[in-house]
This record gives sequence, C-alpha cells and structure tokens, in this order.
Amino acid sequence: MKEAKDIDDSLEFLRSFEKNANDTELGELVLQRLDRHNKSLSLQGNRLTDTEFKNLFSLESLKYLKSIDLSETGMNSKSIGYLCTSKWLENTESLSLSNNNLNDDGIFLLSKAIYLPNLTSLDLSSNEIGELGAKVLSLSKSLKGIYSLDLSYNRIESLGIHSLANSNFGRQLKFLKLRDTCLDNKGMEGFSSYSLDKIKLLDFSDNSISNKGMEALSLSNTFQNINQLILNNNNIGDDGIFALSESEMFCNLESLFLANNDLTTDSAISISKSNTITQLKNIDFNNNDIRSEGTKALSHSTNLQSIEYLDLGANGLGAEGAEAIANSPYIKKLKSLRLNNNNIKDVGVAAIANSKNFNSLENLYLENENWIHSEGAKALATSEGFPRLRQLVLTLNVIGDDGAFHLAEAKNFPSLEQLNVAGNKISPKGEDALKNSPYLQHIKSLELV
Repeated sequence: MKEAKDIDDSLEFLRSFEKNANDTELGELVLQRLDRHNKSLSLQGNRLTDTEFKNLFSLESLKYLKSIDLSETGMNSKSIGYLCTSKWLENTESLSLSNNNLNDDGIFLLSKAIYLPNLTSLDLSSNEIGELGAKVLSLSKSLKGIYSLDLSYNRIESLGIHSLANSNFGRQLKFLKLRDTCLDNKGMEGFSSYSLDKIKLLDFSDNSISNKGMEALSLSNTFQNINQLILNNNNIGDDGIFALSESEMFCNLESLFLANNDLTTDSAISISKSNTITQLKNIDFNNNDIRSEGTKALSHSTNLQSIEYLDLGANGLGAEGAEAIANSPYIKKLKSLRLNNNNIKDVGVAAIANSKNFNSLENLYLENENWIHSEGAKALATSEGFPRLRQLVLTLNVIGDDGAFHLAEAKNFPSLEQLNVAGNKISPKGEDALKNSPYLQHIKSLELV
C-alpha cells in the first residue's frame, strides 16, 4: 500500500504544478526543472525578472517541495522579498540562493521570514553580504531550524563571523562554510571565548590564516565535536600543523583538508605522531612539499589505519613515496588515492600495482607529470590488486601506443567504469585498441583526447 500512496502523492505533485503552469514561459521552465522523486526544483542559471520571482513565489504548488535551488537567478534584495512573504514554503528544508546579488538588506528580510519553519540548510555563498548581514542573520528568531549554513565568498570579516558564533542561531549550526570571508588570524584568535559544540564540519579555506591563527584556534575549545576541518589555500605552515596535531579539540577529527598550505615533511611527521588525531578517514595534502620522507612517516603511522581517501598530489613524492604507500602496513582501507604531479615513474607505479593494500580502492589518480611509460601501464594492466577499481586516471603521461595496447589487454578490471588516458601520445591505432578491447566493453567513459 505504501507504493500506491507514493504514486498518488507523485501524481498530485505533478498535477498541481501542471495546473499552475498556465502555459507561461516561467511555468514551462518550472515543469522542466522539477524532480518529483526528490521533491525539488532547480532553476540554477536561469535569470528571472522581479515579476517572474513574484509569480514563482505565488505558486501554491511550492508547498510540495523540500528543496529549492535559485542559484545564479539574478535574485536581489527586492526580489527576495517575494520569497520571504510567500506562505507556500512551509515544507522547504533546503534553500540555495548562491551566486546572486543579495546584500545586507536582503539578508535582513530573510532573517524575518516566518514561512520557512522547516528550513534546515541555507546556501548564501557568493553574494554581497557583509558583517551587518551576518549580524542580522545571527539575531533571527524565525530561522530556528537551520543547522547547515554556507556564507562562503562574502565579506563577512571577523566581526560578522563572531556575531554568528555569539548567538543562539550560531550555536545550533552543525555545518558551517566560511570560505574566503576575510576571516584572517584576527578572526581565528577570537573564537576562544565561544562554545560551538554542535559543529561537525567547518570550512575556513582561503582566509589568509597563518600558523598564528591556527595556534590560536588550537588552544581554544570552541569546536569540541568537529570531525571535518577544511583549511585549503591558507598559509598555515608546519608550526600551525604542529599546534593542530597537539590540540585535544581535534580528537574526533575524521577529515582534514590541507591543500596548498606551505607544508613540508615536518607537517606529515606531526600528524603521524599525534596522540589526538587518530581517527582520520580522509586527508588531503595536495600541493604541498611533504616529499618521500613525509609519506613514509604517514605510511608507518597507526593514525592512518582507517584512511579511505588520501590525496598526496604535487608533493615531490617520487618513486620512494609511492613505494612507501604501497608497502604500508596500515593503509589497507583506501577507496581513493591521488598522486598527481609526483614524478613516481614506472617504478612507483609498479610498486602500487604489486601491492596488496588496494583491494578496496575505487579511484586511482596518477595524472600529470608522473612520467609513466608503457611499462607502468603494463604493471597496472596485469595487476590483480584492483578488484573494485572504478576510475583510473592517467592523463598527461607518456604511455604511448604500447601502453594503450597493454591496457586494452587488461583482464583484471571487472569494476572499471572510467578510464582517462588523454595526453599520452596515443595514435589512432592505440585509441582503436582501447575502444575495441573485449576486456573494456563495460567501461562507461573512455577519455582519449
């Protein structure tokens, strides 16, 4: 009977929108962009006029929706008024207003909206919101259910961010994204006086944070239950990572993203020796300089015994770094491994191919300046160590036709869905071998150019 009810609900959902379409251009667009299974509407990238926004939010059918995406629709502080006064959004749980022209006035209207009682996720990234907008949002008494907030790419600055941190609104948040919001070290230093113990995910990327900011945060106890920390594209340095590794606040950390942070071997050693960061499942070191020595430290650390996602791309690993991962006694649960731009050569690829560590691996990225030749491709093609591999990326290496022929003869990729060998000096003859391979017919995506 449940299936019958689902069908009835689905039909009522569609009929309601069809009834309200009225053969208008907006109505037809809405019908095209509906997802009845997820009860969602995405108008992303469709520029709407004020009149169209007014008509959209007058549709009674919106009451059936749980998710609405209005990113890049040209919404401004006038047109958001129609959203805020619409009484048909009572069931909306997720709302995306990113990449629009909303300023502090628009956020003030949103903070007063009384017809969004079930809203839990709000994306306001890439607008024109300042510290005043963050302040009025923090004072909202009607948006009581929001636990996921994205304010990235706005000029919130430390004052606006701390208004959120020092509010009941902020204390209810579980997922907070503040990428490129002008936080800097001053903003990091101010967190010590707050308690945001519900936060699970925190994104501080692109905020000009140095070791001083990281040290200040690590000495606080603001985010007691955080398990995902994203710090990409800052200037944290080895001293900042040492402070993070010593902080008890990060004892529940499962995901740590540190791409492009001026890190060296010392940072990898700090994490490998940490007594608190012991539950990592995901770590991203891309575009740093940990080298083979840092990779060896990580590979021989019990702190990585649960790791599933590992990105050590562009870190100067060389063949020795690849061998360290391949021979690790702890890295055996990996689902995704990225080693781009590391000059691992055929020797490093052979070590990976011959390893018994990768029975769970689903994604392997070896692209760009790894100088993998036909021998490396042969090692992969003849390996029996990748029974679950779904994606193999070898872009911009030098496997040539011989490497393509080896891959075309690969009999041990039963789960492979995507193979990318673009930029490998493969001629039409090699391309044909891959296209017509009887062993690769199950691949859904083959990229050759």
